[in-house]
Amino acid sequence: MSASLTLIQTAVAAVPVGQVLRAASGLALLGGVAMFFRPLLVGIGRAAVLTVRPRPPKAHLAKRH
Repeated sequence: MSASLTLIQTAVAAVPVGQVLRAASGLALLGGVAMFFRPLLVGIGRAAVLTVRPRPPKAHLAKRH
């Protein structure tokens, strides 16, 4: 039991808490910005897809059915 506690304490001491908190807060901030601008990002993605692969005209779609 004491060996496992020693390993856990060594692992916790090796991890810089400030760096972990900074990375976690940065990821949370990035996620919040992405959620806030999600409609804009989805629109940009759809426009990019239409640029690469445009929709067929309505007349062409009517002929297929």
